[in-house]
Amino acid sequence: MNAARAVPTRAERQQATRAALLSAATHSICEHGMDGASIDHIAAAAGYTKGAFYANFASKEELFLVILDDKFAAEIARLEAIMVGSEEPVEQARHAAEDFLAYVDSDPQWPRLYQEFATHAARNEAFRAEFAARQRSLRARLADVFAAWTHTLGIDSALAPADVAAMTAFMVDGFLLQRIIDPELEDRLYGSMFEVFLTGLASMSGLT
Repeated sequence: MNAARAVPTRAERQQATRAALLSAATHSICEHGMDGASIDHIAAAAGYTKGAFYANFASKEELFLVILDDKFAAEIARLEAIMVGSEEPVEQARHAAEDFLAYVDSDPQWPRLYQEFATHAARNEAFRAEFAARQRSLRARLADVFAAWTHTLGIDSALAPADVAAMTAFMVDGFLLQRIIDPELEDRLYGSMFEVFLTGLASMSGLT
């Protein structure tokens, strides 16, 4: 005789509702853009009412920022697991760049979603401020990862970790935007670009 199926708790139901709304919002934004992704459409696509939306999020912007927070947290966790100092520095950095593209490709909607966020930020000052704060926080975490990596390898970087993190983030943004415009752009170029950047940094630091 099969055991009775456990009834989901209120917390589990709320978590499932939030997950469904976040997933529906992601699809809706990619299809209709930030302005076209209405609360009514997101709630209906998730299988819930508008009331359920407001029970979980105060606004569309809050939901968008939750998506950003989740993505940024996952990216930092991925980097911390990869940058462990087990290879030659430049080789390891190139592998990290290649792994990043594989990570991005595992969720093809993310680059387009990110660009939609950036476009919306250019038109909405309140959202821009929140978006910028999260970008600064992400770069600060990236700087921590880079500082820990160089410490493990016994490297004295010629640039401050915060500067390296900023430059790395700018390269990522530019490459992903160009790949949206031209899908035929070869991924190897990003790995090569990052390797050239780290080789130059190593030269500046007197390691080559």
